[in-house]
Amino acid sequence: MKLSNRGFTLPELMVVLAIAAAILGIGVPNFRDFQRNNRLTVAANDTLGGVITSRAEALRRQVTISMCPSADPLAVNATCGSGSGWIVFEDTDGNCDRADTEELITGARIDDDVQAATNSGCISFASTGFKRVVAGEPATSYILYCDDRGNTPKNPGGPDSAARGVEVPPTGRGAVIRQVDEIAAWADVADPVECP
Repeated sequence: MKLSNRGFTLPELMVVLAIAAAILGIGVPNFRDFQRNNRLTVAANDTLGGVITSRAEALRRQVTISMCPSADPLAVNATCGSGSGWIVFEDTDGNCDRADTEELITGARIDDDVQAATNSGCISFASTGFKRVVAGEPATSYILYCDDRGNTPKNPGGPDSAARGVEVPPTGRGAVIRQVDEIAAWADVADPVECP
């Protein structure tokens, strides 16, 4: 009995490789946009998580809790200042600046590929859960995360922006904003916020 050799011919392999190349050609750019959108979404969601934690801890502990930017938010001795992250801490003196004696509750680091803009250096919550009025800080805080696409529609003609924003009104109930028009309106507030 004679065994026949079975396998793929060269033309069949070439067709398969051409199809694979076409799929990769379509998929790779979409995957890149998926990664960029994911970074912005994670940054906004982590910031919103900090706002929610701050408000909840202020209500639970019945003390002032503040949230501020930090250069090293994951360090045990993290302090307020400029940086690519946020820390949440028990603000016993209410000055929106973490001292060594004030308890650090949590911190979140923002990806280095994400650009941030904000009109607020500190978000502070009273024991009532409402946003505290802090000297020099706006009533409504806006935190905007962008990349090189800026505040442009994610899909041509669509309402969703490539940028992500977090809005914290005086009631303290923060929300992630994704609409191009809403984010564009932040440029017209008293302390304007736009993509860097």
